[in-house]
Amino acid sequence: MHPRPAHRASFAPARPEIAAAAGGREALLCVRRAACGHVVERLRRGERLAPRVLDAGAGAVQACVLPTQAGPLAGDHDRVRIVVGADAVLVVRPIAATVALPGSARTRLDLHVEVGPGARLVLEDPTLIVAAGADVERRTTVRLAAGAVAALRDAVVLGRAGERGGRLVSTLRITGDAGVVLHDELRLDPASSLRDAHVALAPGHRVVGTLCLLGAEADAGYELARGGALRRATAAGLAELDAELASPWARWAAGVVAPGHQEGPARTNATLST
Repeated sequence: MHPRPAHRASFAPARPEIAAAAGGREALLCVRRAACGHVVERLRRGERLAPRVLDAGAGAVQACVLPTQAGPLAGDHDRVRIVVGADAVLVVRPIAATVALPGSARTRLDLHVEVGPGARLVLEDPTLIVAAGADVERRTTVRLAAGAVAALRDAVVLGRAGERGGRLVSTLRITGDAGVVLHDELRLDPASSLRDAHVALAPGHRVVGTLCLLGAEADAGYELARGGALRRATAAGLAELDAELASPWARWAAGVVAPGHQEGPARTNATLST
């Protein structure tokens, strides 16, 4: 049995913590800025999801959240927490789509993000496919400290090929030092689709995409009352959706990363597990 390592008083380059979450639940990714660049302070897999660091350089940490199992299945509860320390820069990229499978039990997808003072975050969620017969509740909460900037993107596809979509309640809540910045909720339910036809989706559309920019100026016409912007589009398929949102997303994401981004070879401080 190996002795327990001593507590580190500083954020020196080190192997991050890689262990199963308590209770087999919450996955965790925590990055901080240090004199040497960026340090991955904690990296902890959850029951079905595992954060992975793709690159941890001086300019920004590039990461993803990988599924380690199929699903989520009906009744699963995925929880992910992301913490971006003061002045750190984190970019989270999607790797594979999430397919919420059918069943009588509700599937819960929780993402909690904390962005520290002066920190910058670009977070692109994997595409969520809500299969016919699935019942999904997705909650994303973001806490912004003073001077923090974040850009968020997500896409939802109702149904796999040739089927109607399941039920989805998707909530995005952003808070800052002054209180609530944004509370946005999207409800899509096949049981009421005829009654509510074309309220959330245009005729023939089954894909919804959302962009959110916080702590920075955005395109005119999409501004939020307390700063930042929200932009939403619908389409018949992912290709059409990307054609509409790819350009503003690239512009918003680049504006978030650029102030802290440095070109050239990056120094990796994290050791990855398989």
